[in-house]
Amino acid sequence: MASNATLPEWFDPLESVVSTVFMLGSFVTILLYFMEIMILVTLRNSVYKGMFYQIFTVGIIVDVFSLVNNYFGCVFPAKGWFRDFYLSMGTFVGQMYLMIAWTARGIQGCTVVALALNRATAVCLPIKHKQIWNNKFISAIHIFQLGVGLCIGSSLITQKFYWKFERNGIYIQFENKDFRRGFFMSAYVIETIFVASIMVINATMVIAFRTKYRVRLSTQPHLNQKVMSEKQRQEYNLNIVAGLTCVAEIIYYCYVIYVFGINTSVPTRVFYLLYDVINDIYCGLSGWLLLIYSRSMRAHMSNVWVPANENNDSSRTTICILHKYRWKQKYIEQKSTNLWNALLE
Repeated sequence: MASNATLPEWFDPLESVVSTVFMLGSFVTILLYFMEIMILVTLRNSVYKGMFYQIFTVGIIVDVFSLVNNYFGCVFPAKGWFRDFYLSMGTFVGQMYLMIAWTARGIQGCTVVALALNRATAVCLPIKHKQIWNNKFISAIHIFQLGVGLCIGSSLITQKFYWKFERNGIYIQFENKDFRRGFFMSAYVIETIFVASIMVINATMVIAFRTKYRVRLSTQPHLNQKVMSEKQRQEYNLNIVAGLTCVAEIIYYCYVIYVFGINTSVPTRVFYLLYDVINDIYCGLSGWLLLIYSRSMRAHMSNVWVPANENNDSSRTTICILHKYRWKQKYIEQKSTNLWNALLE
């Protein structure tokens, strides 16, 4: 990375404001993920028992680790916080940060591919969908989901790193420039495969969904407006989810290409600021999409908090509240007609 000596004066306040805003946003996102993970795990054998949710749960757990890791291994050192502690540990913390970050990135890419395939088979092959995604294959799916990322991260175990001082902060850097170049090139190739696969899968899924909807509309004109409106809403939600997933991957992909291929002289502080912003958005996207487009998740989140507020019992834990209101899950499941559950069942 290039020197930061030529950065304009306005970059300092901009960097401070952006990092503070996204730090607060990440804190809220982590709380949201904690609640969603508790709900998904607690109700994993009932409402959220499909293969989609098993893959999704692993994915958002990795997102949480990625968010926390990025702040403790990148943002805090860049701000100069706890610098004596980081330096006293040598490069261990920095190396662990890079290993976890690249492992998480590989897992996130495989997770998005697996989820896209799951949705595509549900739309294109509804009869064989449950056979393809039978629980007996869950081990193989998780091996795919976790394996690529673990291989990427483990390749950094034997590498050496150093802390680069910029302004008041420190940034972890590769010592072996040749390895760094080859490693980033490999990351570029893997990211290209992820993006190409996701775009093809999502395009196929959307086309198939539109085709099936039009056929049903033409062959069953007696369907009432309420049913057709629900189908239109599902199609709309599907397009939004698929589109936002593709956009997030493409943005990440373009950033990787630019800083690791086109312009390798981006100042260190600029590089990490942009990376932190993109990473926060990417890691937090799944949880907010689930909350926005899943009625059942919104209902369960409401059941977690509303009774606790009514009883003014602030000491009650999430698990206890979920256990107390577990009897409501059957009713909620019947009322959940949103995109996620309609396609999963």
